[in-house]
Amino acid sequence: MSGEAALSSLAQAGFTLAAPLATGDYNACVPEAWRLDPSNFGGVWIVGNAGRLLWPRFCESAEFHDAEDPLDHYTRRCFGEAATADQDFALYSAQRDHQYLPLIALAETAGLGVPGRVGVLLHPEYGPWISLRGVLFVAESLQTRRKPGFDPCTDCAAPCESACHGGVVSASGVDVAACYQTRQSLPDCALRCDARAACVLGPEHAFERDQVAHHSRIRPRR
Repeated sequence: MSGEAALSSLAQAGFTLAAPLATGDYNACVPEAWRLDPSNFGGVWIVGNAGRLLWPRFCESAEFHDAEDPLDHYTRRCFGEAATADQDFALYSAQRDHQYLPLIALAETAGLGVPGRVGVLLHPEYGPWISLRGVLFVAESLQTRRKPGFDPCTDCAAPCESACHGGVVSASGVDVAACYQTRQSLPDCALRCDARAACVLGPEHAFERDQVAHHSRIRPRR
């Protein structure tokens, strides 16, 4: 199965967001433990989900009823079924030498979007309504397709700032520690993010309420 065929399989499962990276561009973004041998891998696909397609596919899966990390279990199965012997993959939660893949930096380099003040990557079409799920390493040579000139926050009226109940969103991004504390103390922030919902980009692609709640649940820090 080629990289394109693997992506088609993943798209059927709801992972419709994908962008290629040349091996050199990938290696320039990642820690040494994550670097690839160009003689074995010609490129990397950054893979995620955008808009509302993933959630109903996931809800129909056997993993939906798992007690712990059901979406991660579904994602791992789908990636495993799509990848073949000459390919490899890693999910967002994987570590090597105690280091995670810098998925946001990789996605930005691949042209999927730019970090926004609301604290997530902003896609030109889907706005904040995307999730990065992992990477697919493939043997065939890939070229990076950058999309320059996307700068959505600079001249924006920033309704996300006023919508944030904890006042933790600013032009410099999100105060992560203050956001965590706010979500622990304010019921309005426990299962949703009104700042994210206020983004002017892609509101028609906003996740369903149950999906928002799934991503917003506070998990213990490790």
